[in-house]
Amino acid sequence: MKKLTLILHNSSPDSLTVKRLGQYLPHLAELLGESKHVHFASVTEGSAMLNVAIEEPYYPRVIAQVRLVHSGQGAKKSQAAYRALRSLMEEDETDGDILDDAQTSVLTFRKQAEGEKPLLVRKNGSVQGRLYKIGGKDATIPVRLEGANGETLYCETTTAIAEQLSGHLFKQVRVSGHGQWARTVEGQWSLRKLTIDSFDLLETNKAGAVVAKLQAIGGLKWSEMDDPHRVAKDIRN
Repeated sequence: MKKLTLILHNSSPDSLTVKRLGQYLPHLAELLGESKHVHFASVTEGSAMLNVAIEEPYYPRVIAQVRLVHSGQGAKKSQAAYRALRSLMEEDETDGDILDDAQTSVLTFRKQAEGEKPLLVRKNGSVQGRLYKIGGKDATIPVRLEGANGETLYCETTTAIAEQLSGHLFKQVRVSGHGQWARTVEGQWSLRKLTIDSFDLLETNKAGAVVAKLQAIGGLKWSEMDDPHRVAKDIRN
């Protein structure tokens, strides 16, 4: 077995109730993945340290998954679990780290310092996701998308564009406009709100359909294209 630890700073086993422990553990399990091969071991002293034992052949996969989450990537469920753990820590007014078998941090949950305000940037941009909500009675209509990691993307738009979007409810769309973006304590950028002025419906082609499309146009000669990356992106979307 290999060891992995979630350490909750400014906390202790005495202050961690059974109920709260039961809220942390499911999200930790979802974050790590490989659920059949990851086992809860103990809670140890110092700051509250939630120890798990990982079957050695699966340890590299778990560590790789945690590092992907750290870089803003990884499985959708793991990203959602990371956000849930961070929310629990914010409620408990603490921060934390995930330590590997050598007690080296592989993922940090940093608490926003008191009085620290996130860096905000306003600029044109676009986001994409599953359109699941359009509604409101005001001139500016709220729009909600589900992002690739399960996050909610908050948008708004005019009545005219909302009417056009309504025909694509529960489909994948890319929306563009003027947005407000915030830098998180982990150094990543997240959308606060986007005012939509245009959108595109995204096709969700399977691999076979993409190959068929390529064959139908006689294949692609990448070396003869000015911007092959753009062409590949357009076909994929």
